[in-house]
Amino acid sequence: MTYEQDVRGHSVVDAEGSVIGEVEQLYLDSDSFKLAGVRVKLRAEAADVLGVQHGIFQAGFLDVPAEAIQSLGQAVVLRTEARNLLTPS
Repeated sequence: MTYEQDVRGHSVVDAEGSVIGEVEQLYLDSDSFKLAGVRVKLRAEAADVLGVQHGIFQAGFLDVPAEAIQSLGQAVVLRTEARNLLTPS
């Protein structure tokens, strides 16, 4: 079983091999208690590439659904490139 404190702060790597940030929070499905997704605290460079608002003292965040996660361990590895997770505005 994986606990939030075991994963928080671990690097998040997209399918291109780019470290886009670190795990800020896990989301669990309240009915099944299975992983629903993770909130990623983005690196400034990744936030810029993704067009996610951030500041000098305020990080940008990206919510990643569980379906987009390939593995959860020493790092969280995504099945896709981070830019594919953005919803069109």
